[in-house]
Amino acid sequence: MADSMQQTVMSACDHVGLVGSELRKMLAHEIPAKILLRRGRDVVLLSGATGAGKERIAQVAHEAARRTLGRKGELVEVSCANLGRGLFESELFGHRRGAYTGADHDHDGLLGRAQGGTLVLDEVQSLAAEDQARLLRFLGEREYRSVGASDTHVSDALVILASNRDLRGLVGEGKFRRDLLDRALAKISVPSLYERRRDIGELSQAFALEAARELGAEDFIGLTRRALADVETAVVRAREVSVRRLKEIIRDAVFALAADALPEAIESDMLLPILEAELAFQVADRDLEDQRELAAEYDLLIGRARLTEIVHEHKVSKRTLDRLCGAIKTVIDEMHDQPRSYRNVVERTNRLAKVALWLVSGAATQAEFRKFFGSLEAEMPTKSVAHQIYYEVFGDDAKGRTPAARRDPSDAEDEL
Repeated sequence: MADSMQQTVMSACDHVGLVGSELRKMLAHEIPAKILLRRGRDVVLLSGATGAGKERIAQVAHEAARRTLGRKGELVEVSCANLGRGLFESELFGHRRGAYTGADHDHDGLLGRAQGGTLVLDEVQSLAAEDQARLLRFLGEREYRSVGASDTHVSDALVILASNRDLRGLVGEGKFRRDLLDRALAKISVPSLYERRRDIGELSQAFALEAARELGAEDFIGLTRRALADVETAVVRAREVSVRRLKEIIRDAVFALAADALPEAIESDMLLPILEAELAFQVADRDLEDQRELAAEYDLLIGRARLTEIVHEHKVSKRTLDRLCGAIKTVIDEMHDQPRSYRNVVERTNRLAKVALWLVSGAATQAEFRKFFGSLEAEMPTKSVAHQIYYEVFGDDAKGRTPAARRDPSDAEDEL
């Protein structure tokens, strides 16, 4: 199922024209995990810098949900910054004729249009406090009533809240409701452009070829490898977040060169004046980046040699060690409840290693856990160790179990 969903997301990316292998790979994981497997029922918070691609990602999510979940409704997008005081309720929920002065016809509202589809509320942080409260009530019940109506409607729309601001920070400042943020159970964070180095080159080439097609330049092949490397370095060093800004820069370069005669390919020296003016890029930056990449490649070679030595020493495969490193990194990344100090990391990984070992054993009791390791006492963990691991695995839940479920009768003597 997971592979099928990932293929659907990739197909949706193609459908909406989303370019960037790094971003596409991220979405192939995030959209199934945050939207498709949840059947589109959880509210999604889509956060990222202005121009990072949130609008296009929302389109991919809608298309993937349409294909996987069989949703037939349309994609409805609105900027909350355009819904001033007094407009939000009417625009979101709709109104009936005569509900207020100027309401001369029935209006279904955004939710009515998005039924069976997707509703994207962009710049959600712009909502006034009273409108945040109205949205909160709807998200909690998924029921709403049009202004001036007595009947209640239920919405099955996939709801995406989009923002270019740090909503947690706004919560701390008292400018955004914490309970509204908590309603978005599924959160997708879009990396800024400069954090997706491979995407920079792919996007640059796509934008250049798109501009050339508008000019009818059939023989144009895009940017040379050196020119693409310069664009990547310039964007990363300038910490440019916006895909739209990159598109503007590349298009400007193509049309500026076409004013004389568009070459077959854009060379590095042709692009340098534009990168210098737009992103403060210097040739020295390129040289420094070349040195950094060479150093990184050298470190990689040394790392590979060290890895070979380590796996030989501990008699495991590189694949096993790589998976273990990935698991530990995930454990560290998910440590939001305490500082990521050495002591805390070691304690967490050790405890979870015991949990995993218990699950691998398939044991239901402490006695079964001990027997997993052999039939001789010398091969088994002691009863006290099995007892300790049992409580580390089940934690507070173990306290509420019946004595028979908590331990074997033979373990009782170890608890005295």
